[in-house]
Amino acid sequence: MRPRSSFAGAAIEVSDLARSVAFHRLWLPMLGFQRVWASPDRVMWSRGYDHFVMRQAKDGVSYGPGALWLAVSAESRAQVDQVHAELRDAGAQILQPPKELDYFAPGYYSVGFRDPDGVPIEVAHRWDDLPDLPDAELVRVPGHGVSLGGYFFKPQAGTPPYPALVLLHGFAGHAHNMAGLARAAAANGYAALALSLRGWLGSEGENDQGLRQPLDVLAAVDWFAKRPLVDRDRIGLVGASMGGQVALLAAAHKPPVKTVASFFAPTDLARWREANPFIRDYLDDLCGPEGLPVRSPILRVAQIDVPVLLIHGDRDENVPVAQTLAMADALRDHGKDAEAFVVAGATHYFTEQQNAIARRKLFDFLRRHLNRS
Repeated sequence: MRPRSSFAGAAIEVSDLARSVAFHRLWLPMLGFQRVWASPDRVMWSRGYDHFVMRQAKDGVSYGPGALWLAVSAESRAQVDQVHAELRDAGAQILQPPKELDYFAPGYYSVGFRDPDGVPIEVAHRWDDLPDLPDAELVRVPGHGVSLGGYFFKPQAGTPPYPALVLLHGFAGHAHNMAGLARAAAANGYAALALSLRGWLGSEGENDQGLRQPLDVLAAVDWFAKRPLVDRDRIGLVGASMGGQVALLAAAHKPPVKTVASFFAPTDLARWREANPFIRDYLDDLCGPEGLPVRSPILRVAQIDVPVLLIHGDRDENVPVAQTLAMADALRDHGKDAEAFVVAGATHYFTEQQNAIARRKLFDFLRRHLNRS
């Protein structure tokens, strides 16, 4: 595993965003940072779960110490609480008492305060590895030259050997994000492996948006097929967003899987780049123009020979629904078995009700293609 970092994140306010981006591109990539988000008034760089944000100052004027924000890592949640107690007793200005926050990093728990010069500082604890779950086995899985972390959920119905699923998360996610779906799969009689892709929590390597990650999935499927309880002839891949993209790319390598289900995945990265200006910097820095085709499942449809289910929301602004519809058309044009299911009113982040609708469709599809008749 990578060494623990003392840096959690920072934000600065700049007078000229374009000039600052050009300057910081000289050194941030050397340290492994990539631009993962850009908008007219801010840019986010990340190195795994570490983040560095630049914001355009209003009217091009930066307002001093308050325009800087710094976050440093704590060793535990107890340490965060201790920092809060010491500073509170000392009369420091507490901006935010200790609380969990849905930030870029998993398991984020922090306290915010100002120093004597007014600089806002945050002390945060983040998960260093996948946490234990009482109903799952924490596993280490061999990838393509890297070790991957994940959870194995035993099936709660049916008889062995069981149909099985490998579940893949989206960008900046991890296996823990897929635990809810994995539990639902186990309750429906599937052995489920929720896997962290390379570069994300619990796994080695660096994120590559579908370059080597499909090869990791192939290795994981081989490992999974040898597990007790698993029917090696009835394994399916399920992925969300980037995980769906990786699942489709892995299927093109003809692994021993019988079906693939993909939720709101980018399938044509060149068109995705044009449709969503906020991810252009990320794709340009990580992939370059020459790296987009090899990461695009739509260019691999001829090699995908298993039934495919594609699920997408019709109001997704991150990955437009056109990505799924074009992929479904391309598969059908090549004589493949493909279903597209559009969830009305859904964005890239499904509500609980929309998730329930999508899961019903998913498990109906899996019963038809993975369960014994």
